[in-house]
Amino acid sequence: MPTRRIDSILNDCDDHRRFLSQSIFHISFSFSIIFVFAINQIDALHLTGVTLVPNHPRSDVYQSFFHELMAEIGDVGQFSYQLRILPEAIYGGEIGETRPQGLIGEIYENNVDFILADMEITPERSKLIQFTRPFMSSKLAALVQRINHSESLDFREVLQKNKRAVIKGSLVERYFKTSKNPLVYHLLPDSVPDIAKGIEMVKSKNNFALISDSARLELIANNDCNLQVIQAKTDSSDEFGSDFKADYAIGVSKDSPFFGYFENSLKFLDETGRLEAVIDQHWFDQCEQQFMESRHHQQQQQQQLENKEQSEEHRHKHLHHSKPKLDQTNSAIKSSRHFAAIRLALLQQFLIVSSVILIQHIPLF
Repeated sequence: MPTRRIDSILNDCDDHRRFLSQSIFHISFSFSIIFVFAINQIDALHLTGVTLVPNHPRSDVYQSFFHELMAEIGDVGQFSYQLRILPEAIYGGEIGETRPQGLIGEIYENNVDFILADMEITPERSKLIQFTRPFMSSKLAALVQRINHSESLDFREVLQKNKRAVIKGSLVERYFKTSKNPLVYHLLPDSVPDIAKGIEMVKSKNNFALISDSARLELIANNDCNLQVIQAKTDSSDEFGSDFKADYAIGVSKDSPFFGYFENSLKFLDETGRLEAVIDQHWFDQCEQQFMESRHHQQQQQQQLENKEQSEEHRHKHLHHSKPKLDQTNSAIKSSRHFAAIRLALLQQFLIVSSVILIQHIPLF
């Protein structure tokens, strides 16, 4: 083969190698751009949520809790968020609603990505939206006037011995109205328009109980030491009210691609104890702390009194043991004085006798 032809073939091979090398570089560079863009898109995930101001005397605590909980969830899920407040405190998803309203309506109409509020999971709401695992669960409870810190009251006994009321339209009211337990239905309470009215009646009337879920009521009693919350026992299914549970969860649309972000973040927060820490920070029992401090102070005073009494008793015992010695000393002093008086009298008599004898022997001039 001629040398010129071989050189031509080799040059063609070099051209092909350069072309392939450049093509691979461009393809790799393109994939890198796509990958970086995808990563940036994930990092830039921003969700919009909605909440409301609960019709509750301590709504400020709820709002603070919602924002701190969302900050924890966003930190774990690595996304940013905006949480706007619904102008009206309407949860939605109620029985008989022809069209979803309030918070449920916001999700149902795809206006927001998620709901975070003190909204319980109900069968009606679960048909319209999807709920995550609960971030808080609440029991059936009664708010009554505090009688004694150490006195333990039974929930069923509280219902039987007190006039009672529930909040109109609440999950608790529906529990009493729809329960298959005849005893529960027999104790069906009256209703009040809102929680504020119920609290007012508890404070102003004797033997009156407001029935609601424990989370709402504890937030009241934790800051008003004249009130206390009595919870239904859940140790046994036979206990009155043990079948009631109010679960609060985050709501998203049925086909939401963000469900996993919230579900996995809540699971992580729960397993690491961070969720409980956020709840405890806001549902802090101020009255219990005051009671414990007062009790500790009383115990200190009692201990000081007992120490003082023991000291007095010890002093009396010491004086009692010292008295015989003191009596002996006093007796010795008296005896010493008596002997001194006798010696003085004898000395006086001696001087008198000596003077008489001396006078008799002196010659008279």
